[in-house]
Amino acid sequence: MAHVVSGKLRKAPFIKEGCGPQQDSTMFAIELSEMIKAYNSDEKFYTNYSALFFAKTPNAKEFYHKAFAEGSFVSVACEKLKTDIQQGQDGRTFVKMQMENPRLEGVLPASEMGAPQQGGWGQPQQQQAPQQQAPQQQYNQPSQDYDESIPF
Repeated sequence: MAHVVSGKLRKAPFIKEGCGPQQDSTMFAIELSEMIKAYNSDEKFYTNYSALFFAKTPNAKEFYHKAFAEGSFVSVACEKLKTDIQQGQDGRTFVKMQMENPRLEGVLPASEMGAPQQGGWGQPQQQQAPQQQAPQQQYNQPSQDYDESIPF
């Protein structure tokens, strides 16, 4: 079962250059949070999500720099969550979920907020080839059990 978290990035990602075995990747650590308000009180509960993305090529690095800018709206999916419960300095309990093997499902970069979108949101959509319709079967002869006497 996939876990999908969508939201606006309230702060810029943590970026670390020189990651990976050949030290040629850039790591982008993003954080999203979700607030749940108790229906019978004004108490609020927060769940924080973090996800790590790695980029190797210049194009991927440029894409993530733009996609993960503060104020961008992102949608991230993963198959597993690792839970970490933390106690805040003010006594509130925070649940932090580390998204394992995250996938970026969509993004509306902050630089394009309010600008008209073409082709949906996220990475450019591929053009779909027109679907060919299967030839329709022709029935020239009525079947053996066809009864002309049945009124319709």
